[in-house]
Amino acid sequence: MSPESRWIPFSAEEFVDATRSSFRWQARLDPGKLSGPTVIDAYDGGHGQLTVKLGGLLRVKKIAGADMDQGELQRYLSSIIFCPSILLNHPSLGISAAGPSTLRLHDREDVTGASIDLDFSGVAGPIACYAMRPRLIGKRAVLTPWSGIARGFREHEGVRIATQFEVAWHLPEGPFTYFRAEVTSWTAAH
Repeated sequence: MSPESRWIPFSAEEFVDATRSSFRWQARLDPGKLSGPTVIDAYDGGHGQLTVKLGGLLRVKKIAGADMDQGELQRYLSSIIFCPSILLNHPSLGISAAGPSTLRLHDREDVTGASIDLDFSGVAGPIACYAMRPRLIGKRAVLTPWSGIARGFREHEGVRIATQFEVAWHLPEGPFTYFRAEVTSWTAAH
């Protein structure tokens, strides 16, 4: 959670809806520990939230509100790197050109003004996303430059997706990479 913190291993499952702005990511931190915390990161019905539970049962933290709504929608939009069918199947997805190989994405039904810029490669597809996202500093949210970089593209069930993702805040003292993940399995639900 800070540049000085140690890396924490996790195991997670995520559901991303390609037809509306909705996702749920549930991770078990320190999966070898019996009492390891569970983190639920979600966006649905126009609202985002982050919940932390000890042992998967006892809720110790819940963060919600307008800043979470914006940040979690931006996180959903960045999921296009793993779920490119959002581009074809999401009826309220707004898309405009932001550069020669960059699209600006937003949900036309969103009231927060959340958007991301998505960079494309002609070969790999979506390779990076950028936004000004709310970052919690104590109990206060501060809009901060943010990026997600995709690597290791593979084809799964006829869809080319990134299998590795790295996320960073771009702070005045330099980039702070706070999340690294690898997709180990992927299933398209119909």
